[in-house]
Amino acid sequence: MLKKLLLLSLSAASAGFVLLPPTPPARAEVPGRPQPTRSTALDELKIVFFGSSVPFGQGATGKYGYAARYATLLARRNAAGQGAAWTTSNISVPGDNTVKVLARWNRDLLPQQGRYVVYALALGNEGIHEGGRPMFDQFVANMQVLIAQARAQGMVPVVTNSYTRNDYTAQDYAYIRQLNLLLQGWAVPTVNLLGAVDDGAGHWAAGYWDDALHPNSQGHAELMHAWVPSLFDALRAGKPLPHRQPTAGVRLGRSSALRFVPEALVHPFTQVFSFRTTGLGALLTLQDSTRTGSLRIGRGGRLTYTSALAGHLTTPASVADGQWHQVMLTHYFARGETVLYLDGSRVGSLPERLRTRQLTLGGRSTPKGGQFRNWLFYRSGMNADEAYALAADSLLRSSLELYAPLDGHRQAGADSLANLAQSTNVLLRAAAK
Repeated sequence: MLKKLLLLSLSAASAGFVLLPPTPPARAEVPGRPQPTRSTALDELKIVFFGSSVPFGQGATGKYGYAARYATLLARRNAAGQGAAWTTSNISVPGDNTVKVLARWNRDLLPQQGRYVVYALALGNEGIHEGGRPMFDQFVANMQVLIAQARAQGMVPVVTNSYTRNDYTAQDYAYIRQLNLLLQGWAVPTVNLLGAVDDGAGHWAAGYWDDALHPNSQGHAELMHAWVPSLFDALRAGKPLPHRQPTAGVRLGRSSALRFVPEALVHPFTQVFSFRTTGLGALLTLQDSTRTGSLRIGRGGRLTYTSALAGHLTTPASVADGQWHQVMLTHYFARGETVLYLDGSRVGSLPERLRTRQLTLGGRSTPKGGQFRNWLFYRSGMNADEAYALAADSLLRSSLELYAPLDGHRQAGADSLANLAQSTNVLLRAAAK
């Protein structure tokens, strides 16, 4: 753990800020504030969105924002027999921050009687652009209080990460990235909204904003895609927050493969896995509509990403050296860019917009004797800080739909195909092609 924090601190320092280690939630009792009385009954199928103007729907036509869009997705899943009959309520108020939400917590949240509360706040309204570090610290402290108060009432809190604004400076953007890394280390489900709309500098992707502070309808749609469709079904089933598990990895013979099919339409995404081999061949295929992309080890033992659309990215050195390597492919649909990382270092990027339908690990042309471990799929793009953290063996959890340790010795669960992410999606065995 100390090594992880040191590595993260070094990465953060290179971005111009100091990363704070995760801290335990603060006590819910705040001097001078009336304390809530515990609710006697909660609606087990109700989700309450509690935040500011973006979750309220500002900028979207008819205020049909990401929260309303996610409610529609949940209703469609229920109609298809894929999830529970969830209801949602939105008590978000434009301009709110953690101080204002705490002030109206008793009055507005408790009467909702919902089992689940989504704290949808951001550093922008907290005053990060104007106030810097003190506003960062205020957000962190107050969010810990909000989480503790929800749990004291028997509620299950979910937290959205901070996102973009067109007036953010490089320092503001550094604070946003720092906060998002910090939240991913807390014991609470989180959603990576930044990775859906980031232009790479902390601003809205071109064409996805209504004004400097708010996304348009397209931007809200991208934010909705960052939500794991079955998150609340998994929480209702009592699925715990995942933690990094030891794993021996698995060998995939050429007669078998592992397949992952995301639960709903994918726009932004990040897929990560580790491999070890001395041979050549395909590691992963990505099905995009009728076309297929791949990650494979080719001539000279170098790793190459071949897009389903057009173009290639290749590592400068061989990875067929018998050592473990981690490959991360991250796609920002809104800004139209795919970035390849190897062992936390950026290899390169391609301009493209993918519509990934399924991913297959291994197969008929997989390297002979190759091993795989720690397959992850996120419904959001990831930046260089997050790539560095993953390479340092941190388990990031925001928008995580798949975490399969792939433990051939079954140390991580009853099945080497177990998905530990807070989703109900499953990993499948598939015939090799």
